[in-house]
Amino acid sequence: MDIAGVGAVAASVEETLTLSTVAILAALYLLGGFVKGTAAFGQPLVVIPLSAFFVPIPTAIAISIGPIIVSNLVQLAQNRSAFPRVKRYWPFYLGIVAGMPLGFEVLVSASQDVLSLLVGTAILVFVMVRASGYRPQLGPSPNGRVLVGTGLASGVSAGATSFVSFPSLLVFTSYEIERREFALAAALMFLLSGVVLSGGLAALGVLGPAEFVTALICMAPSAAGQWLGQRLRDRLEERALLRAVYLLLAASASGLILRPLL
Repeated sequence: MDIAGVGAVAASVEETLTLSTVAILAALYLLGGFVKGTAAFGQPLVVIPLSAFFVPIPTAIAISIGPIIVSNLVQLAQNRSAFPRVKRYWPFYLGIVAGMPLGFEVLVSASQDVLSLLVGTAILVFVMVRASGYRPQLGPSPNGRVLVGTGLASGVSAGATSFVSFPSLLVFTSYEIERREFALAAALMFLLSGVVLSGGLAALGVLGPAEFVTALICMAPSAAGQWLGQRLRDRLEERALLRAVYLLLAASASGLILRPLL
């Protein structure tokens, strides 16, 4: 899929985004917000693969940006007390910005089937590593080289699939980072990648008026789901919640991987 192919996908979106499809997407964002509220991550990992069964993957990515930005603004505000400690992560954020244009090249050139395989595989690998409990001992805090390298890899992943979580969250959870600091660092990561992603997709013609309006509609159920998840997070057993999240992510990822083969 070259730039012209991406433009053709964007041109067909008005026919794809029917009232019933938007209603389905809103329900998916309610679920994605709930996952975000309970686990502090995972909204794009849920909504994009599930949305891809109803709209093209570039469109699913474009619609996700608004709700993701809003949900992470909420998370940023909730953990703002950790901001002085997050300043040391600037090499990581610089790496994200540098890596995302490389990812955009993949998004522009790959077919829908290839994108399905990429997105599904990225999510499945992420889930398998997290669910296995594997945590390499990397020390008390990340150093500059690790931050830059992780940022570059996550930036490429974000540009190609919108998933900036891999390998960033896996690396961060391998360090002894305080919970609020981790939540704030992750929120800033999602916000930065969302802003850069929105600019890139707008330049490609994928983020247009139809996607923008749909994203606005999905913000309310996303926020409602996040609020509900946060209310339940402290009342439910954390391991059981994570198992449920991992099963959901694995199922949606497997569907995307198998989709081109069916």
